[in-house]
Amino acid sequence: MTLDFSWGGAKGCVTLFPNPEFRLHNVPAGAKSLSLTLTQGVREMGGEEVPIPSDGILPSGTFRTFGPCNPGVYRWTAQAKSATGEVLSEAHRARYYPSDELAEHQP
Repeated sequence: MTLDFSWGGAKGCVTLFPNPEFRLHNVPAGAKSLSLTLTQGVREMGGEEVPIPSDGILPSGTFRTFGPCNPGVYRWTAQAKSATGEVLSEAHRARYYPSDELAEHQP
């Protein structure tokens, strides 16, 4: 499974930050939910578990986390889960905020 997103248009330094649009590819068969978590280094900034979107695109603003404020590398982790909660696949994507440049070595 792969995950991608963009910080494009994101307004940081807000307590309840709307998630960016996520694009998922190769979601495993049988996956029913998606657990998304935002981190900066070892600091977890929140996340949400949502139903798997049928088209692989989770719209911006579907849920809220603590937002990025300081420039740096922020990483989203996505776990595709079965109906029983078993993790079927995991994907990561890290980008520099606010430039949107991919982080080569994801923290």
